Amino acid sequence: MLKVGILGMGGMGWHHARRYARLPNARIVAIADVVPERLEAKEAVSINLAGGEGVFDFSSVARYPEAGQLIADADVDIVDICLPTYLHAPYAIRALEAGLHVLCEKPMALTVADCDRMIAAAKAADRRLMIAQCLRFWPEYLYLQKLIVEKPLGDLLSLNMFRIGGRPRWSPDNWFLDPKRSGGALLDLHIHDVDYVNAVFGMPDRLYATGRTTEEPESYDIIHACFNYDSGPQIHMHAGWSTAQIPFQAGFEAWFERGFVRYTNGALTVFDDLNEVKSHPAAIEPGDGYLNEIAYFIGCVTTGAQPTRCMPESTRDSIALIDREIVSIRSKI
Repeated sequence: MLKVGILGMGGMGWHHARRYARLPNARIVAIADVVPERLEAKEAVSINLAGGEGVFDFSSVARYPEAGQLIADADVDIVDICLPTYLHAPYAIRALEAGLHVLCEKPMALTVADCDRMIAAAKAADRRLMIAQCLRFWPEYLYLQKLIVEKPLGDLLSLNMFRIGGRPRWSPDNWFLDPKRSGGALLDLHIHDVDYVNAVFGMPDRLYATGRTTEEPESYDIIHACFNYDSGPQIHMHAGWSTAQIPFQAGFEAWFERGFVRYTNGALTVFDDLNEVKSHPAAIEPGDGYLNEIAYFIGCVTTGAQPTRCMPESTRDSIALIDREIVSIRSKI
């Protein structure tokens, strides 16, 4: 039984806790948070994601008022980092240097340099490091990846992905809305689709991006990006934070040689009749991305395997792609 400590009991901390409760080979034994009310862990923190329902009993869990104290004092094998983005790298490195395995929420870090330091720390400590890029484990996106790789509908010609929601005004001290601490919509929202494309296709031959700001002058709240592959599909990604509060939505539309696949509003639909407008639902695996990614990482730690489905070097490249988009936005080329 692997012992887990969660750093940060905001919305994602609760999401992760409920998934560990469903696994037979891992148990949460400690939590840490600087907000006293969150450390009491009496009720879940509300964010813009569904799927956080259910009950988790924290009555026997050790509590620490600071993440570093948990790393130093708690009897754990793994730390699950659900802290604000700017804290990912420093606490991941501290945990790895303390001999602990690390699962860290996305995005990996604010800079490629920080990502490289995390990777170096994991190698030096011979411990497992994985970033929780959940789309790599999400059933609907795994189905799309299978279609792309196995080609039952022929080659993928074009892919449009989107991810939108209201500006996240629920974070303590509004850290989400400070691009120096969160990276803005680029790293909080858009990174999901960028990382998925990177995981499936690798680095594009060319990319072009545009961005718009609404409130913070250094934060791009509306992003459009086009990734082009010389021997592959054209890919467009749109993401943004709306100034008006709107429901969170994400999805994709995929054009294949002999079919079309749409995922929107939680429904995955396949059109594969070449003569009539007919559709059918797709058969996907059960579970969700959070449960699947955590179960996979626990398996890697248990067996001593590297997390090949989500290597930190790959998620580091996703941060590098965001940097390339920023260059394109600013240079307008």
